Amino acid sequence: MTHSSLPAAPDRPARPRWRRALHLAAAGLFCLCALPAVAQQQPAPFGNTAGTVFDIIRADDPTSFVCLDELGRAERQIWDKRVDGEPIVLAYLFQAQYADGASIEIAINPEFGSPENAREQAELYAPALGRLPSSLRAGIKRFSVHDGRRGFHAGTGGIVVYADTTANRLSYDHLEESLFHEAVHASWDHAHRLAPAWIAAQRSDGMFLTEYGQKRPEREDLAETALFAFAILHHPDRFPPVDTKVTLEAVPARIAYIRELLPPGEPLTRQIGPPQGCAAQQ
Repeated sequence: MTHSSLPAAPDRPARPRWRRALHLAAAGLFCLCALPAVAQQQPAPFGNTAGTVFDIIRADDPTSFVCLDELGRAERQIWDKRVDGEPIVLAYLFQAQYADGASIEIAINPEFGSPENAREQAELYAPALGRLPSSLRAGIKRFSVHDGRRGFHAGTGGIVVYADTTANRLSYDHLEESLFHEAVHASWDHAHRLAPAWIAAQRSDGMFLTEYGQKRPEREDLAETALFAFAILHHPDRFPPVDTKVTLEAVPARIAYIRELLPPGEPLTRQIGPPQGCAAQQ
């Protein structure tokens, strides 16, 4: 689904030089070790954000979540990695209402077995989503929950998560950070991941922050970088100084880009619309 967006190689006649080197080596007349080193992308300092243990957004941070409107059940088509498809399910539906005017439909797979279990799932995620910046929450229109353990995934307007994966992420205080990553896909990807200024920032930096972003530069680099940028810009006390230094040295141009989206010193929660549903009655 993705294509590399790394800088193009310099315009030089590399192919003939390599062919001649290989020919001479085969003839025993040239040592390959004498070839000048081929420029390589520098290794990323981190593996991926999902595997880090930084507690950047804490469970006791304020949430803009207000309440859930219960909507009953209705058919929803939801992508499911477990079947590599997008089946239609008779989901339990809730509408999460937020004080900043955001409103997110939460669709719970019927495999959870009862309205009570479904509500318990919705009540787990709704406050966590309320701890994200408003600019990230604003683009989430549907949040879907399956059972099982697969990687979270998202596209424009929607996020899909899996209950057993959530339990694992909660074990090292990483649910909100994972939701932040997916919210970047849901809310920012369309406008920013292929924006000329973002691509220029990638090229200016000359390396990637995580191996996951490096392998999928067009799809994952923005979401991978944004979480660490958010920590540095808004919660520097929650990000180890050594990792802050590594991050700023690795991707300064991309940090500057995200600074424009999440300006330090400005509130992370802002009004994005009038209160809706039960929120309007608070």
